[in-house]
Amino acid sequence: MRKSSFSPEYDIAIVGGGISGIYAGWRLLTADPEQSPMLKNWASGGKLKVAVYEGSHRIGGRLLTARPQGFPDTVCELGGMRYVSSQTLIRSLVENELKLPHFKQVVARPENIAYIRGNQIREGELTTPELLPYGLDWAEEEYVMRNDPSGLLGWAIAKLLPGVLQYTGAGLDKYLQHATIDGVPLYKLGFWNLVARAMTPEAYSLSRTLVGYDCLGSNVNAVDLITEYFEFTPGVNYYLFNQGYDTVPWELEKRFKKAGGTVIQKSWIEGFDKITLSDGTTGVQLHFRDGRPAVNARAIILAMPRRSIELLKSEGPVLDPGKAPAFPDMLHSVEPIPLYKIFLAYPYPWWTAVGVSQGRSLTDLPIRQCYYWPVIPGDNVTPSPYGHALSMSYNDASNVDFWAALALPRTKLYAKQDLIQRNTAHQHKLFQSTPLPEETPAVDPYSKRLRANWEAHKATDAMVKEMHRQLVQMHNVAYAPDPVDAAFIDWSADPYGGGVHLWKRGYKSWEVLHNITQPVADFPCYICGEAYSTNQTWAEGSLQTAEIVLKRLGLKPPGWITPNPK
Repeated sequence: MRKSSFSPEYDIAIVGGGISGIYAGWRLLTADPEQSPMLKNWASGGKLKVAVYEGSHRIGGRLLTARPQGFPDTVCELGGMRYVSSQTLIRSLVENELKLPHFKQVVARPENIAYIRGNQIREGELTTPELLPYGLDWAEEEYVMRNDPSGLLGWAIAKLLPGVLQYTGAGLDKYLQHATIDGVPLYKLGFWNLVARAMTPEAYSLSRTLVGYDCLGSNVNAVDLITEYFEFTPGVNYYLFNQGYDTVPWELEKRFKKAGGTVIQKSWIEGFDKITLSDGTTGVQLHFRDGRPAVNARAIILAMPRRSIELLKSEGPVLDPGKAPAFPDMLHSVEPIPLYKIFLAYPYPWWTAVGVSQGRSLTDLPIRQCYYWPVIPGDNVTPSPYGHALSMSYNDASNVDFWAALALPRTKLYAKQDLIQRNTAHQHKLFQSTPLPEETPAVDPYSKRLRANWEAHKATDAMVKEMHRQLVQMHNVAYAPDPVDAAFIDWSADPYGGGVHLWKRGYKSWEVLHNITQPVADFPCYICGEAYSTNQTWAEGSLQTAEIVLKRLGLKPPGWITPNPK
């Protein structure tokens, strides 16, 4: 601890400009500080001083919207892409407060493809057991004849926990938190270990493949993965944004600045320590990788995932294990999940030759999920005015390593390096002989950002050729044109460490969730973000933990939150 007295430059310093960080900053500056005796005392002249420090060149974190040349009306989601009607916070923020244009996403279509074990099956045929190249037992075949095979995981869970079908929302959470299997609390069991008791390995393999995400069948905390699985009942809808998910942090950043907030980009925090402020209270001093002067604040909010926190220096009351021996266990209570996205742009939508044009096709090839990406917001069928088309591959877990071997070597984290910018020396050369159509240069700042995001994430030639080969294989076509452009991102690279997170076995997530939001009771350091939420894998989790932190600081929930529609 530094014993000298310091004057604070900011009341609250937020480290991390993802959606949880910029949201927390905006809420702090637009809420009435009279709600909180603590904030009222901090607010000089009735106004808090809040800064958001972001290491990269942009606000948004794992939300990353991009636009390729030749697609003037298109937005490609290299990061988080959608929200769900059952999610209270993000739905209320988008629809009630920000009023951002959005449209329902098409996912399942009967004509779409499931290319599994070398067999091409249409989604509408998946309820015909004899067409499935899997050795299911009689009960599993009976289930499949009446239901989507991806539901076999839920069917197995319901056999082991019959009460699971009686609850929704908070009721389901409470039921699972107190459930036991053979006398063992459910939270101590792995999800895969659990469902293996009630389904054959063949049924497990089939359902995991058709869910689309390998992590949703993994062996993490059974309580939380079951909650994730049953959260999306048949009545929910998925929504995409007309101008991309980046419009959410983009709009929040504008509102944060208008309210008097400060955003400082390309600023990597090295660590932070405890100090005594000039009024005798405990404060925080932030230290930077590039050697710039330290910054003092009354409180710090780490709006960061697990890996980003691990990259900080082990100093101070929170990050020094000798001073906070319980914190490392809390920090490592979640598992980062690798996620990878690749977009390929084509001269025309060649997949329509086999009868598919919208939604998602699935395969057990490393591309895993193939989305026929809408080129016009809200329209999944009409081709681009330029004739171009887009396909997105979305994969996770072990499949990420397949693609990582075809990408550029991962860069290390250096003090002055912006990790979002990539080395372009080995970008794809496959398309150089195929000129893209001319288009009017982007003039508004948001459009410029989308174009820059695409150019900063170009794919390699080897990666593009392999994805194209697998797409041709799963669609079983004799000819497909070469791609004309491509972009990708590997979210497991530093400083993110993973695209999403899942709770490990043996942890009571519902308790760790609250404890980690202020890991040391008498020190003003708070943590929020998707990683330590009970809505992991979604922006909803980022807002959930941000609201818990704001409640700790004395703020009430905002008035624009409305209950989920019935």
